Amino acid sequence: MSAIIPPYLKKGDTIALVAPARHVTPEQMQPAVEYVESRGFRMLVHPDVYRIHHQFGGTEQERADLFNRMLAAPEVKAIWCARGAYGTARMIDLVNFDLLKKQPKWIAGFSDESVLLNHVYRLNMASLHSTMPVFMNQKEGNDLKDVRLAIDSFLSALSGRFMPFDLSANESYNVADFEGDIIGGNLSVLCSISGSVSETDWNGKILFLEDLDEYLYHIDRMILTLKRAGKLKGLKALLVGSFIQMHDHQIPFGYNVREIILQHCLEYGYPIIFDVNAGHHLQNMTIPFGVPSKFKNGLLTFANP
Repeated sequence: MSAIIPPYLKKGDTIALVAPARHVTPEQMQPAVEYVESRGFRMLVHPDVYRIHHQFGGTEQERADLFNRMLAAPEVKAIWCARGAYGTARMIDLVNFDLLKKQPKWIAGFSDESVLLNHVYRLNMASLHSTMPVFMNQKEGNDLKDVRLAIDSFLSALSGRFMPFDLSANESYNVADFEGDIIGGNLSVLCSISGSVSETDWNGKILFLEDLDEYLYHIDRMILTLKRAGKLKGLKALLVGSFIQMHDHQIPFGYNVREIILQHCLEYGYPIIFDVNAGHHLQNMTIPFGVPSKFKNGLLTFANP
């Protein structure tokens, strides 16, 4: 069954900001808000976005209440998460997803927001694995250019114009054409929601993985956990985004991320493609989850309306 595709946006439509995880400040958000509005969209930034409770953007109830208000607001066509870090899993069970079913709208973000994206996919609705506003904070030069490109890909996807990924020169294994839904996100977060109501079935799906700031043996343990749970066997393909700021001990683990993934997944025979331009780097290009995709002749494309 194909996922529900929320209505695409047009210029003048409203994108609401929420903070399901770590708290943010107006100074951190303002550059991205101004940039999006310069592109012709309206940003709805409710004052509750800036609530603070310990490291979070308010208590669990406060974060969920804001999210629910944005789901219920008829003028809001998309909900964009301000940043990741940690905290979304603490509030997600307080979100009224019946509101999303009544009025489908795009949910966008990545990293810790992989909880939301997978939960939404389990509800049979598409979403966007995209950059977030915090990444434009205090950027300049080439860094700013990269973040703007990432935001442009997000806004383009919201409008129904998905930017393709040219993977023809990427390091790849078991190369073959494939098509289907992409799902996944941050490896650590995906492991943390395993067995929960937010977990999705990856069988017959294209899995995308990325991560940040982990020890190499942690990566091995998580991939092995997913393998032993049977979640990696029935994939159509595996897309590997950025795995950056990896750590090792004084006595090296002995394998890098590529080697770990190949050790555990190559035997299954499906295509594995590395260096997909998405994840914890500034040029984090948008991947639609639940929108039919196709890989052919090195190009990954998505069904446009």
